[in-house]
Amino acid sequence: MFLFSQIQKYVAKTSNKVQLKVDDGEKGRFLQASCALKAGEVILSERPIFEGNTTGTRSQKVYCEAFLEKQLSPRNSSKGGGLEELPEFEECFHPRSPLIDCIAGVLLCKKRAKNEALEQDTREAAKIQLQKLCSLCRSTAQSEANHRECAEDLWGALRKDFQELTSIEELTYILQILSSNRFGYSEQSMELMFAGSMFEHSCLPNCFLGTWQTKDGEAGTQTYRALRDIKAGEALSIDYLNFPAGYCPAAARAKALQGWGFSCTCPRCVSLPEVERSFVCPACGEPQLCPSHPNSSGMGCLSCGKAPEADYVARCIDREAKLAQAHSRSPAADDDALQADDEEESLLGFHHHLVFQALWQEAEQGLPEGEDLPAFQQILEALIESISSVCRRKEHPAMLDFYHMAALSTHEDLEVQKKYLEHEHCILPGSRRRGNQRKSEALGRFAFAVRTESQAVYGL
Repeated sequence: MFLFSQIQKYVAKTSNKVQLKVDDGEKGRFLQASCALKAGEVILSERPIFEGNTTGTRSQKVYCEAFLEKQLSPRNSSKGGGLEELPEFEECFHPRSPLIDCIAGVLLCKKRAKNEALEQDTREAAKIQLQKLCSLCRSTAQSEANHRECAEDLWGALRKDFQELTSIEELTYILQILSSNRFGYSEQSMELMFAGSMFEHSCLPNCFLGTWQTKDGEAGTQTYRALRDIKAGEALSIDYLNFPAGYCPAAARAKALQGWGFSCTCPRCVSLPEVERSFVCPACGEPQLCPSHPNSSGMGCLSCGKAPEADYVARCIDREAKLAQAHSRSPAADDDALQADDEEESLLGFHHHLVFQALWQEAEQGLPEGEDLPAFQQILEALIESISSVCRRKEHPAMLDFYHMAALSTHEDLEVQKKYLEHEHCILPGSRRRGNQRKSEALGRFAFAVRTESQAVYGL
């Protein structure tokens, strides 16, 4: 069994700002701030101990020719060389699956650790990688039978020398660790972090992964920052779901978190008003009517404080259920349903999670031109205000791109533009160089006089 004291030493080498602690109760292992931290301050930085992506370079070295030929044949590959046309199971059991590629990386590491022909330093580095892997927690929420079935298929697809190196039991163990601790930014890659996997989850976290992304398929150093000022001794947490996925009712978040084998008891899940289910108040007309807490059947307006009649609450819940059903069929059906809601009776407020998801999809299309720009600016404002309402903060990493687009969209109003750019900079105060670069790119689109004045103000 890997000693807890050794894990603590590895964590301490990652950063002197954190300590690994253990709670004998439900909390288990967790990271704690060893000193006071300022908002935006870098807490720790590390590279993934293992990674996988859709290039399948590791898979090519581990799996047998028959498996590679079958899975990489034109019949089993999409025209673009990706995984879009593969059935769900084959998408997992495929050399270009990030998960399968990551497992191949683990096996290659084990081979290096046992290769006596390599330098001792190389073997020792590989052993430390494997020790860090084995130190990570495994979730008991997912069925071991499912993992074992996948492990059996994997073992059968390995080259003979790798079959001799591992076992079905070990592959099952590796799958459990990866399923419980994987990070990823897209369907193109996954990463397994060491210290980063030991942050607690909270829907109201005090830390975030604040790394400017590199191009797809390349894993760089991941940097974790303080989302707010943190006291020494405070437990450190990140949001496992992130936005937009994490902008949903408490019940939906609880279901999503079951995969990690725990339930969240943060204020957002237990005691705060459920803003993600906001409706239009019949008394004051503000979109601030919502349950007083996630388990509440009653509603109250956060603006005027009044409670609606029971029949109005029933209409709101009925409308919400119909829209949710439409959304489960397809996002397009959800958009049509929202438009129908506008035409019939506007019950859902713009903070409502169904409206939020539709607005987020619209914002992802990028800045429009001409007459559509004013409406797009309202969408950005609604998204920023919604995130702020659930996070209890004016600045949050999820707002970064929205502030940037808002600044680009207001080139005729220098003061408003400055406001948005300053909000953008405040989100990552420790990344001034990158922030200044983005500001320069934005201001470069505007007239010379505007750019010159902005450079004087911001010191670009």
